[in-house]
Amino acid sequence: MPDPSSPTVDRPSPAPGRPVPLTLAGAPRSRRRFLAELGVLGLGLVATACSSGGSGSTGSRSAAGPPTLAQLKRRGAEVSLLNPQEPVQPGPQPYAFDLVTRQNTLVTGGTAEVWLFENGAGRGRGPVPATWYPFTGYEATHDRSPKSDLPGIYLATIDPATSGIWEVGALVTVGSQSVVGTAALQVTGAKVVAAVGSKAISVQTPVATTTSKLEQICTRTPVCHLHSISLADALTNGKPTVACFATPLLCESRLCGPVLDEVILVAETHGTRANVIHIEEFLPGPSLSPPAATLQNQSPGFKAWGFTSEPWVIVIDRNGVVRGRLGPGPSVAPEIEAALEPLL
Repeated sequence: MPDPSSPTVDRPSPAPGRPVPLTLAGAPRSRRRFLAELGVLGLGLVATACSSGGSGSTGSRSAAGPPTLAQLKRRGAEVSLLNPQEPVQPGPQPYAFDLVTRQNTLVTGGTAEVWLFENGAGRGRGPVPATWYPFTGYEATHDRSPKSDLPGIYLATIDPATSGIWEVGALVTVGSQSVVGTAALQVTGAKVVAAVGSKAISVQTPVATTTSKLEQICTRTPVCHLHSISLADALTNGKPTVACFATPLLCESRLCGPVLDEVILVAETHGTRANVIHIEEFLPGPSLSPPAATLQNQSPGFKAWGFTSEPWVIVIDRNGVVRGRLGPGPSVAPEIEAALEPLL
């Protein structure tokens, strides 16, 4: 966690979709310590810096149409883009990311846009808008589980049309200041875990409603109440389902608690029309002591899906088909609601 004497992290709370001022969150720290504090190393997030980007001015803009990758990089100061390094399939999908400066401070807010470059070549496809969303669930739900220092995420909807290695370029601007970060995105036609359009895996997950029983199947502090129905039963009761695969206590990225809290916010507004379930990765059991955090010790419900990372939020329609694949890593309530509401 940051030193108490460091500047506090700016946590604005705008209405969904409304940009907030660009800020730099936190004091500079060593790069490895910074990434570890954010859970970047454990989650498999990769910081990929763009090449020389100048001093922060908007740079030259081509009047001939969309920029090349090199032209985009000249539009702002160099920063690193943090994003999950999980293969995705072609097609429209949410893309969550964060930006960090060379001084290891997070860039938050501003007006953001994203471009896609197939194989890093040619002119970019875009721009598509990206919106800054702060995490609001942790404080709102009075969570006391371990928490990442990430204050929120940028969120865009991208559409890589074909398999291959794409380059994502993100440009964030406020006033006369601009920053640019880029990262590779692996797009594959091969099978991926919880693929959109695939059939949800039906598995009996533990059910509990009393605090003493919930403590045996949930590592959140305090325990959450998203365990009143098993996933297998949820998939057959005629409602869409939001399933959060997370382990708040043992999460290596420390994002499980905050993401589960965002899911709890969704449950508070949509829980009568949808099943909203937490599937714990490591069950504490009667001893209230979860096992070592290894793949072998994963709960049956988590292991059945084949996840090797966390957290994930999977949105499933009333026919048991996956329609939203959010993760691994940060997700926010507006993103989850955008995937769920068309299914209600």
